[in-house]
Amino acid sequence: MSASQGTPGLLHNSALRARLSEIDVEIVVLDAQLARLRAEAKIVTDALSFIVYPILTLPVEITSEIFMQYLDGLFEGQFGPPRVELRTARTSGPLVLSQVCRAWRSIAINTPLLWCRVFADSFYDNCPDWRRLLECWLPRAGNHPLYLGLADDHHFTALHFPTIAPYSSQWRAFECCISTPVTFPIDTIRGRLPLLRELTITWREWDSVDTEFSTVDAFSVAPELRKVVLRNLPPKWIPLPLAQLTHITLYGQTIADAIEVLHQCPNLEELSIELDGAEDEVPLAPVIHTRIHKLSLWNECSATPEILPYITLPNLHSLELRGFTRLSPTIAVCSWCAVDSISLHYCYIDLVDFALGAVWQVSQVTFDRISCTPSRLGEILGRMTSDSRFLPNMTSLHLLDCGTVVPYVEVADMLDARRHNPEGVSRLESFHFIQGRRYIDEEPNAAIEGKLRGLMDEGLDIRIQGRDRRFEYSGVIRGVNSRLRPLLQ
Repeated sequence: MSASQGTPGLLHNSALRARLSEIDVEIVVLDAQLARLRAEAKIVTDALSFIVYPILTLPVEITSEIFMQYLDGLFEGQFGPPRVELRTARTSGPLVLSQVCRAWRSIAINTPLLWCRVFADSFYDNCPDWRRLLECWLPRAGNHPLYLGLADDHHFTALHFPTIAPYSSQWRAFECCISTPVTFPIDTIRGRLPLLRELTITWREWDSVDTEFSTVDAFSVAPELRKVVLRNLPPKWIPLPLAQLTHITLYGQTIADAIEVLHQCPNLEELSIELDGAEDEVPLAPVIHTRIHKLSLWNECSATPEILPYITLPNLHSLELRGFTRLSPTIAVCSWCAVDSISLHYCYIDLVDFALGAVWQVSQVTFDRISCTPSRLGEILGRMTSDSRFLPNMTSLHLLDCGTVVPYVEVADMLDARRHNPEGVSRLESFHFIQGRRYIDEEPNAAIEGKLRGLMDEGLDIRIQGRDRRFEYSGVIRGVNSRLRPLLQ
């Protein structure tokens, strides 16, 4: 090979070696920069270690109480018992608190009351492994009573029952769905329910129509059981210590089933019934209950409260009617002489006169989601204004989730008449009007506002609020001045 032919190779090797030398120099420079940054980072870290965050200086007891108050805030507006829902556990609740920092994690994990209430719902199955989450969650409650709920699905209950069954001695409240025959080892908790006070059982009847029915006696021994809710489950299929119950709710029962249960519950104080199904032509023995003070009647079908002729409740103080589009004349002939409070939910306004006429002596009146127009509501308020014989003992009127604008003129006239009561009529003490949809009312004119201000300054508790909270007109009893103020939300 000639010298001229080898020159390019020699030049190429020289360039590579030169570049390698440059890289070595860059590495040395970067190593120096890294060493400088590490030293600076240590100085910053040491400085941060001397900074004390004010919230971390609070006593553990105070921080735990703050955590509990935060949890109580999550429960506001929940339907049913206050519980943390696992479907939102990663965005709110004690699990989130435990992931903020090491100090908070220690406090959260060592505050058992944060972990005592939990509900797993299969309808929002965005967590692929509920079991692992429950296995992590429940031990943190320590020995405290547990308030547990499983979704309204018997397959979901069957899947996760083995995880929660070992804690049955701590159950204070329990809710689940079953089918018959039961497809999971529910009998393992029999005789192991010393604290159970509240029980809710739902039966999915459409899943069990063609199967053999069997009794569920796992809850027959529960010395502290006082409140029971049975949904679509005939009581004869679930032996319970009925004699010790004080509250019972029966959904989807026949009149015969309900009456049979009432005969076996001598200590009952609150009764809620939603009847369903065809009635057999069998004679029923009427029942007299002297302890029941609250009665709730639900109407999910077309039936009227035909159970009333079979029950006598001489000490009834609170009556609640839900979902009725019509009422049987039976309600008018029942003895409601002791009723002090009536609540009408999801009913038509045309039922109001009829229902209130049957319990004319009540002092507390609540309408919740009543279907009405402003003019029809104005007529009812007008009658309260002009007719002193209509609800003469009324001291509280609450209109909740109303789907109409505020009839300010009729409201102001009624409040003025009932506050400056004529002889024989009680003084109205409280009036609340909470709108159900996003109505934008005009503010009351100066005369109406002046009248409302005067009434509130006299001590009348008035609250008029839009559901969207764009405005609120409120006054508080005990002489606090009223005001009209926007809410910035």
